[in-house]
Formats: sequence, structure tokens, C-alpha cells
Amino acid sequence: MKYLLILVFLVQPLAAQIFTVTHEKRLWRDGHGTMEIDDEGIRYTSDKAKDSRSWSYQDIQYLDRISGKEFTILTYEDETRYLGRDKSYHFVIAEGELTDELFRKISGKMGRPVTDRVPPDDVSVEYRIPAKHTHTFGGCEGVLQFTGDSIIYATKHKEDAREWKIDRDVQSVWSSDRYQLEIHVYENNRLDFSRTRIFNFALKAPLDPEIYRRLKLRLYDLETAHSPISRSAY
Repeated sequence: MKYLLILVFLVQPLAAQIFTVTHEKRLWRDGHGTMEIDDEGIRYTSDKAKDSRSWSYQDIQYLDRISGKEFTILTYEDETRYLGRDKSYHFVIAEGELTDELFRKISGKMGRPVTDRVPPDDVSVEYRIPAKHTHTFGGCEGVLQFTGDSIIYATKHKEDAREWKIDRDVQSVWSSDRYQLEIHVYENNRLDFSRTRIFNFALKAPLDPEIYRRLKLRLYDLETAHSPISRSAY
């Protein structure tokens, strides 16, 4: 029954949403136009006809929601000036917002991992632990939160804030000791020309081994998908 309910949710019609947007470009003057998102896909109508684009959901390789007003679409198009690297489009919404509900519907239509940098505030957290996300140089501090179906990194450093759905976005987790945790996620990593990225966290308190064990079981589908991860802590 639960799988039927999930299927029904995913196939719910997506009512057309229209936004005024700016298409930000790296080397050229920004474009302006409208974006329509509906059941069939995403269409960008530019004030310059040659820049208009239309993508079905299967033509969208990756979606990165940077904020409610900003997102990037990675396509399968070749970007010739970058030796054929897949082409991405960066949009800023002038009027309207890419809401949580709309983002969930788009990701459901895509059926692929996505990046969500807008973690929810009103989620039911089962376990949390303060942590530092280590960067190549320095890092940022925040809190790792675990819910029944996701891992959230809440931080004031907005660029690094994330919500990862365990069954969609997380490839694996690894911990060499109780004060360290690696989260391997499906995320377009242009710096390494990779489709995965590793987030390294230095934990400010010892990781509960039961949390780690149950998380591994969830990832390898050895446990009921909606069983709680563990008791609350901290």
C-alpha cells in the first residue's frame, strides 16, 4: 500500500507555474524572459529567440536549488568552449519563488538525485549532532540532523546548507572514528569532473554507533524504508 501511495504522489499533475527570470551567463550579457514549469517539463522563453530553450524532465540531468529565487539546470547539451562539457543554465527568479512543494514535484518528475540548499525548518528531527564541514581551506560550522528519510546539514554558511534524501541523493556514508563522518552524495561536482561529492564532517560529539549502523542498513535497503533511525539525542 505504501508504494501505491508513493506512486500516486509522484504522478500528481503539476499545475503550470510561470516566472519572470534572468538567465545569468558567465561570459556574455545576461538574458531575460519567462520560465514555465508544468507536467511536461521546463520552458525558458527569452527576449532573444535564439536563447529560448525547452527541456522535458528526461532531458534535465541535474537540478540545483540554490535558494527559493535561484537555481541551476544541468542539461545533456555540449558546451563547445569547454571541450564538450555538459551545459548548465543558471536562473534567478525576479517574480515568484521555487517553493518546497514545487521543487519536490519537479524532482519527482525527474526521478533523479538533486541538490537542495534550502533545508526545511519545521522538520521532525530524530537525532542531531553539532559538526564542522571541513573545506579544502577552513570550514563552516553547523548541525547535522537526521530524520526518518533525510540527512540535513543546517548552517549559516548558505552555500553549504543541504537536505539529502537518503533513498535518492546519498550514495554511502563512512566513519573512521566516532568524531568523523563522510557523506558521499550524488552531486554534480564540476571541480573534479565527477557526478559525486564527499562531504567531510568533524563531529563535536561522539557519533552514536547505533545511528551509524541503522543509517548503513537504510542505505543498503536492509531495513524497512520508513523505520525511525533512532531515538532523539542532544
